[in-house]
Amino acid sequence: MSITSENSQNIANDESFANESNIRILQHNCARSMQIMHACMKFAKIRANIVILQESWIKDENITISHSSFICIKPNIQKTWVRLLIFVAKNARKFICTSRSDIVNSKDIQAIMIANDKILNKILLLNIYNEKAQNAKKKQSYMIERELAKIRLNDD
Repeated sequence: MSITSENSQNIANDESFANESNIRILQHNCARSMQIMHACMKFAKIRANIVILQESWIKDENITISHSSFICIKPNIQKTWVRLLIFVAKNARKFICTSRSDIVNSKDIQAIMIANDKILNKILLLNIYNEKAQNAKKKQSYMIERELAKIRLNDD
């Protein structure tokens, strides 16, 4: 399907896109901007099934934007500003995304499991805010070096 008009871009339940077997993922660092998040979601509505965001705009530790075409998955962290969000398209009927806070429960690393009848093994998607440590003299100076080894991966 080719998109030729602004009206066709506003169709959230576009069957030709929703029924594709590919999983399309959009990733972006939003620099804590609500406007950037809205722009990402508008683009993702016609281009992506999963949106992974770092430095999302979040107010009062838990309030963020919403979008009629997506479900927001937030890390299960209380009383702290989380840096990550994952949005999954509501019309994504070909796969299931499940939050995996049992694997990692952090404001800087988020995990979801992606599964469907065509994926032999489930896919574990990690959303990582890879910040450099304040003390740059540390041997493991980035988040991924410090924290990824602590994540317990099992075969379920």
